[in-house]
Amino acid sequence: MYRPEKTFYLADLIGTTVTDASGATVGRVVDFTFLVGGKFPKINQAVVQAAGRAEKHVVPRERFQTFGTDGYVLAAPLREMPRLLDCPEQFLARSIWDKQIIDTSDIRVVRVNDLEIAEVRGDWYLIAIDVGVQGLLRRLGFDRWICPLFERLRWPVRHEVIAWDLVQSFPTGFSPLKLAVPSNKVKDMHPADLADILEDLSVQEGISLIQTLDDETAAETLAEADAETQAQIISSLPPHEASDILEEMEPDEAVDILQDLDDRKAAEILSHMEPSEASDVRELLKHDENTAGGLMSTGYATIYEEFTVADAFKHLRLVAVDLEIIYYLYVIDHNNRLKGVVSIRDLLVADPTTPISGIMDKDLVFVSPETPQEEVASLISKYNLMGLPVLNSEGVMLGVVTIDDVMELLLENMPRMWKRRALSS
Repeated sequence: MYRPEKTFYLADLIGTTVTDASGATVGRVVDFTFLVGGKFPKINQAVVQAAGRAEKHVVPRERFQTFGTDGYVLAAPLREMPRLLDCPEQFLARSIWDKQIIDTSDIRVVRVNDLEIAEVRGDWYLIAIDVGVQGLLRRLGFDRWICPLFERLRWPVRHEVIAWDLVQSFPTGFSPLKLAVPSNKVKDMHPADLADILEDLSVQEGISLIQTLDDETAAETLAEADAETQAQIISSLPPHEASDILEEMEPDEAVDILQDLDDRKAAEILSHMEPSEASDVRELLKHDENTAGGLMSTGYATIYEEFTVADAFKHLRLVAVDLEIIYYLYVIDHNNRLKGVVSIRDLLVADPTTPISGIMDKDLVFVSPETPQEEVASLISKYNLMGLPVLNSEGVMLGVVTIDDVMELLLENMPRMWKRRALSS
């Protein structure tokens, strides 16, 4: 876009008098329509309310003799212009006021208080949104005296605008408007940032955001969100969509969400999941959420005790793609009983021909599925473990509680000040 010749705000234009060629008042400007599809939407028509009547007309720019901050003078009678009611597909500028949108620059949800407009080579474009207090005061008509007053008191009202091309709309957020803003601005965000945004939205807006993402990104985003947001979103989605997202999660993460839903809803979502995925989740749901069984993940890497180091690496390359985190390789026999543990570091420094049985740690630290979560956390902390295996009474491996699961547990119960220090250290 070329350098703007003028910039002004929508709030300053609303209510401006419209006259005919003789100077007689025929109405007032109550809104503008704009075209979508370009980087900056182009304003192409004014919405004029007839003087003394509720009727509104849509007037193209070319039907004005004068159009702009110098005044609005019609070149043709207002009654000849189409009524707004007869033009339902128009995108109205005022419909954006008070909408929540994503600022993809600062990763936050903001509310639109006003719109900044630029005149470029005679055309008008929406170039930015005003999300600051000044924009709200402008709309209320208070900015002309409150802002100078605050300046004199040395409490300036901050001017806060966001360029239009840094804004991402929700698919239904401007209903019926769908802005032509690149959706990859949102899709390229880190799931943790998306989760922060998700927690600031209403449930319906959150659903709209989640539905713009692919299943894998949606799953990663929900996994980062707080438990209340997770439950609200998943319970509000159609069951088949909810199941698709949960299938992309680690089974223990899916279980955490399903445990916060009512039994009927959880069962309905499970019925839409792939049998193999549902089976893993149902197995974990048998355990109390405050025990090792409720914390553990069924995604871990195992090898047989007769493997060599070279065999272990070959096997690891095959299974690693399906595992989110690999801290250790768990050595089992052919009855799935745990025999030892090998760290990735030990593998890296060992000779490829070395038998796994020669380097594995046989002094096992483990828990049962019924072990309370506090004891699990204590053992991981005491022995500086990255993962703690969960075994049944026969020594068969059922899952692993990782340090990530315990960190979440510790942070949930940590005073806010300590939590901030832990996260920043």
